[in-house]
Amino acid sequence: MIPPGNSPSASPDVDDFSGEDVDTVMGLLADQRRRALLRFLERADGTATLSEIAEAIATEARNPDPGAISDLAGVSSRDVREVRISLHHLHVPKLAAAGAIDYDSETETLTLRERGRTLLDRQEAVCGPLR
Repeated sequence: MIPPGNSPSASPDVDDFSGEDVDTVMGLLADQRRRALLRFLERADGTATLSEIAEAIATEARNPDPGAISDLAGVSSRDVREVRISLHHLHVPKLAAAGAIDYDSETETLTLRERGRTLLDRQEAVCGPLR
């Protein structure tokens, strides 16, 4: 039995991802690159280019220490290209189809939507504060 006040209908985020979409939410958050993409957009005030995100994700994968200062040192253009391709062909379309981001293919600009912020909030609720 669900205690009163804790029912799914009492959650302020339920209209963004209904109970039947739990698998979708979990699937979207299951991939590290999608989580990194959403985090990057949130930290970039909601908008960034595909190239900026690919460089940041490739750098983070190479140097996971968030306190380290990096200007892509040690990250090859091949690594950045591989990340960019996976974002373009797999992760961006999934997040856009779910309404978490908007993607302008002409400018290659991504914009975080409220659903994307909701995903980040749910991840933080499960995993603790994001780094």
